[in-house]
Amino acid sequence: MTHVAAGSRRGIPKAWLLPLLAVVSILVAVYFDLVSRSIAIDFLAWWPVWVLLLLATILARGRRWRRVRLSGLMPILWVAALGIFALGHVLGWQLMPSASNRLIGPSPDAGSNVALSAHIDGVLDVGSGESGFLYAVEPVRRGGDVGTPEAVEQVQGTNIAVRLESVEDPGLYTFAGWALDLHDAPTWNLSLGGEMEANLAGLRLSGLQVNGEGKVSLGSVSESVVVNVSGHFDITVQQGVPVRVIGDATVPEGWLENAQGATSPTPGDGWVISVGEGSSLTVGEG
Repeated sequence: MTHVAAGSRRGIPKAWLLPLLAVVSILVAVYFDLVSRSIAIDFLAWWPVWVLLLLATILARGRRWRRVRLSGLMPILWVAALGIFALGHVLGWQLMPSASNRLIGPSPDAGSNVALSAHIDGVLDVGSGESGFLYAVEPVRRGGDVGTPEAVEQVQGTNIAVRLESVEDPGLYTFAGWALDLHDAPTWNLSLGGEMEANLAGLRLSGLQVNGEGKVSLGSVSESVVVNVSGHFDITVQQGVPVRVIGDATVPEGWLENAQGATSPTPGDGWVISVGEGSSLTVGEG
């Protein structure tokens, strides 16, 4: 009777379960919107890598280098390649087609007064002073239904109006939202909507409208600037800056409440925050 030695059965070696698990993990991440669907386009763009690995896998069958079975190293190389690929997609490496969806505006000196509108059904992260352009927008590289950004601009002298919109047919280029960077040189009139995380403390604002939900940080102001709130927001203002709230809101201890809303202890012109009907606002000092 002939016995089959342990470990010599034909079939797929268990080591190949590792790259299979890596592929399944990527698919699960896409399904649960942890990774953008655009990873499929990036995967196709890396076809030379996959072809080389496939050829290396075929050539390594039955070969050894000294005491090392080359075929046993191939699953490890596949896992490493898939891991590097997934990392490159998430970080937006320039080798990835999905990294080409960044939108940049003109130079910061293009206008002194800018009215900008950006409303999406997704994440909207707003910051200032990082890109070196008047404005810059790039996708938040997680899964979602927000397409890549495009801009409609109108220029009249030193005044610029910018409307940021999602492309009509993004295909697989859909993301969790946008990261919006605004230069601190001009004066901004902003209309923003989405799941918001907005640090506007470094910007000069002539007006602000926010709708959706999230957190907003405001800086100092030397004249009355109206902030219209629609949705559910936490707004942080600098201590010592005059603030008047019109409507229902939760305000810091020591503020003066009245029939219209509340005011901060600091007198003078400053932020005038108007809370829309059915909205909720919590004001904090920082």
